Amino acid sequence: MANKIMKFPIGIPVLDDKFSGIYVGHVTFLTGASGEGREAAVGAALNSYYRLDEQVLAVFAESDDHVALRAREVGYDLEKATEIGALSIIYHAYKPGEVLPVRESLEEIIEEARRISASVLLIQDARPWLEVHPVSAAPERVTEFISILEGSGLTTIVALPEPVSAAAKKVWEEMKNKSSVAIRFHRDKLGNYFMKVLTYVGLTANVRLPYDTPLKFVPREGFVKDDEPEAAPTSSGEFQIPAEGIEAPAAAASFSHGADPEIMDMTQSILGQISRLEPPPMPDPAPMPDPAPMPNPAPMPNPAPMPNPAPMPERGDHTKYSFAAAETEAKKRAKYSFAAAMKEEG
Repeated sequence: MANKIMKFPIGIPVLDDKFSGIYVGHVTFLTGASGEGREAAVGAALNSYYRLDEQVLAVFAESDDHVALRAREVGYDLEKATEIGALSIIYHAYKPGEVLPVRESLEEIIEEARRISASVLLIQDARPWLEVHPVSAAPERVTEFISILEGSGLTTIVALPEPVSAAAKKVWEEMKNKSSVAIRFHRDKLGNYFMKVLTYVGLTANVRLPYDTPLKFVPREGFVKDDEPEAAPTSSGEFQIPAEGIEAPAAAASFSHGADPEIMDMTQSILGQISRLEPPPMPDPAPMPDPAPMPNPAPMPNPAPMPNPAPMPERGDHTKYSFAAAETEAKKRAKYSFAAAMKEEG
């Protein structure tokens, strides 16, 4: 077994670089929904300890084939690690409603870890030890669970799925608050992985919790280091690459990585000569042809003269005639009436 150090890398570059891994001899709590990075983080931890030549005892709740498939997704050869003795496995299938006695069952597992000289204990699904009824018993159960594991001196990684019931949420909160390190994994709608460090006891670095950061995942390699600038969450919860402090490199500087200095000098000299060259004069544009003259329009014929209107007949003055005729008629009538009246009297 390799000499123990204060911290172990867990195989996630962001966590290992920013926090120097996880604490030796303490409990690290991993959580997240199925398929959102929790299983990949377990595989990354196994792969990291395999490279460090650390003996691991794993308690799996799944079949051999399923566990091996999950391991291959992050580049971990579970069969080979088992064959050479770097990994020992205990299978304990999760049964809803089953509650194992914490002290008795954990002490048997710890005894097996000591027998094979394991320094790391990994529990893929801790629900058989932590499912409690009623909810009020959760704090006492979690305290007992963690104290037994930390008293063993093993570096323990405990995983739990996202809680769905009230009791599971209470256990989840207790595990988050009482573990030395608590990490949650999730994915967005585009399939990108994210890690949120919820708890990190004794944190002295200039890091604010919860620390939320994206992860770069490569199939068959697991989580790898992202060379791009670290992203920061915005107010909407999405991640955005900060633009402050990032300067675009010069054109010649982009060729400097691994290049020969003489080639660089020659390249810069050529670029300098090119920059001093004057551009060739532009040719004069060809003259535009004169437009063809427009034909004169045909003269319009003079319009035919309009005939003079017939003279209007002069209007005679009939006023006088009408007045005289009316007067004569009135006299006739008066005379007739008078004669008639005289005749009737006589």
